[in-house]
Amino acid sequence: MINNRKSVRYTLLLLLLIIQQFAYAVSGENTQADSLRQIIQHNQGAKQINAQLELALLYMGEDNEQALHIAQTALNTAKQRNSKALQMRSLLTIGRVYHDLNNIDRSQAYYDSALPIAQQLDDYWYQSDIFLRTGINQHTTGDHLKALQSFNLSIQAGRQSKNYRAVGAAYSMMGTVFRVNGLYDRATEYIIKARLNYEKTGYTEGYAWSAYLLGRIYTDLRLLDKAMEYYMLSLETYEEQAEKDQNKNGVVICYEQIGILYLLQGNTDEARKYIENTLQIFEENNSEYGISNAYKNLGRIEYASGNYKLAEKYLKQSLNSKIELDDFLSQPSLYLYIGLCYTNTNRTNEGIASIRKGLDQAIINNQKRIQLDIYSELSSIYLNLNDLDNAIACQQQQIAIQDSMLFGAANIKLEQLQGIYELDAKNNQIADLEKENEINRLKLRQHRSSRILMLIAVLLAIIIAGIIYIFYQRLRQKNIQLEEANLAKDKFFAIIAHDLRGPVHTQTAFLNHLHQEFDSVDKEELKKLLKLLVSESENISDLLDNLLLWAQSQVKKMEINTAELELKGIIQNTVEKLQQSARLKQIALSLETDNQLKVLSDANMLQTIVRNILSNAIKFTPRGGSILVKTFASAHKKVTIKITDTGLGMDSEKLNKLFDISSKSYSQGTENEKSNGLGLILVKDFVEKNRGTINIESEKGKGTSVLVTLPQV
Repeated sequence: MINNRKSVRYTLLLLLLIIQQFAYAVSGENTQADSLRQIIQHNQGAKQINAQLELALLYMGEDNEQALHIAQTALNTAKQRNSKALQMRSLLTIGRVYHDLNNIDRSQAYYDSALPIAQQLDDYWYQSDIFLRTGINQHTTGDHLKALQSFNLSIQAGRQSKNYRAVGAAYSMMGTVFRVNGLYDRATEYIIKARLNYEKTGYTEGYAWSAYLLGRIYTDLRLLDKAMEYYMLSLETYEEQAEKDQNKNGVVICYEQIGILYLLQGNTDEARKYIENTLQIFEENNSEYGISNAYKNLGRIEYASGNYKLAEKYLKQSLNSKIELDDFLSQPSLYLYIGLCYTNTNRTNEGIASIRKGLDQAIINNQKRIQLDIYSELSSIYLNLNDLDNAIACQQQQIAIQDSMLFGAANIKLEQLQGIYELDAKNNQIADLEKENEINRLKLRQHRSSRILMLIAVLLAIIIAGIIYIFYQRLRQKNIQLEEANLAKDKFFAIIAHDLRGPVHTQTAFLNHLHQEFDSVDKEELKKLLKLLVSESENISDLLDNLLLWAQSQVKKMEINTAELELKGIIQNTVEKLQQSARLKQIALSLETDNQLKVLSDANMLQTIVRNILSNAIKFTPRGGSILVKTFASAHKKVTIKITDTGLGMDSEKLNKLFDISSKSYSQGTENEKSNGLGLILVKDFVEKNRGTINIESEKGKGTSVLVTLPQV
């Protein structure tokens, strides 16, 4: 695919020549130039400017400096006359001349200046032309995705204005983009669409160009007979046109491709005949670029024929021209064939040096297909020299490049083209809508005042409806928040009434009993009572901590201080604090964590999260059970904390209500420890505030796993 890029420049030159027919006929250039000069000399205003722009286009390619001077003069006059339409045409013409000078940045700057004027004037004909030429610039610089988008815009504008030549040219360029990226089915579809649009205007050159492009597709697919059929069809049309206007540009590109086709078939005599014809035409037209291409192809033919000295001569002539023309894309293959000529005439070291030079240039150009060919030839040369290390190294490079090409080396990814495919699928719908829009536009122009009033009324209605909707949504949100606040308040008071009052009353009763019976209580009973008091105090302390944290969270007064935290230290510290509780129930509490894991979280909140989950696990795990705390990196730059116990577990009904603040269920641990569910609600709140997620997996009688994910640093 990538080696096809070296023909893109010449292909674009021909396409631009075809598009140039939009503005003026090409027959009798000298006579036409004299006629235009007469019009410029004897007229003023729009007629003079139009003649200047046509003359500039006539000079383009022959004397671009003169073309720029004439077009710039036309632009200055158009500005003085304050004619937007003529300014737009002048900017477009200057952009075209700069493109011919290969100054793409300046060319695009003028197109970008012309486009807003064309849009302001609702001139879809010139919008189509500007979008087309913008796409060609983008394609020339390798930005194929933007080029496709511009061509699509050109098609839409061209349909509205019935500029079918621009539509055909845009479709043919889209076909070229798909072809050089190996999407041959799409390329064929677009080129056929181009041909159909050219036929609408009886544009024979466009028809010939479509046939030529189909020939290129079949050449790439190595369907050489089919390719020859289309090249001959294209050549026949271009030869008929050349007899009328003496322009052989279409003829010469057909000769070139037919010659290359014969070379691929191994028929070097026929190949030589056609390529020599291209050389003759290019010399007549004084085309340095074409002459250099002809010598390159002659060199390839002589190399295939075994005439290495003659091949070397032609290839060097081509290389010198390519260097002068700054045509970097053609140089790697020339260095390769020159090097092969050297190696076949017992100048192996010179040959390797030349091939290596071509490789360096191909790497700079990112021409992976040519790199693949060069490494293949180098591998064969090194094998013949019994240099196994270098031969293997070259083969490894081949494999690496092939992998790169298979996994996305093409300029356009299929997924990137999805948007273009969808746009294209809607083109038929757009065409129908455009007809309706044209009818509506005519009606609206007759009733502009009514339309403005209607738009204002609609706008006001939309604004009023929007305001009402916003207020309604805010009121609805406030009501939801009030309902949630009421539920939270009810739960808060229920917890205070049930879970806080009970332990406090129990403590009071125990203390009162100790106060009254202190002298009669023996030492063992005193220890039991004190143990119960300590347990109740711990429950009250944990409950108060959770209540305060939850209350702060609900009224949004809690600050979140996010920082990079070493996960192992935080979890280890929390586990150590709860080890005593686990030992008292003879529960094995173990930790598996990666020293390298870091999370982005609030330290206090993270400790609260782990503490509450572990406390629950200890409460609901019977004696002799086990709890495992494990941390590991997960997908999408996340860290997972997994706490698994062998406890009581839960059924699906209870699991669904775990995070429901309105749930009135109260649970007891395996040794009657109190639990109100507030801890898990607090955990979920804190996890979400730290941009994490919580998931609980449980089965009744088989234990529970709590998985918390947090952002990884």
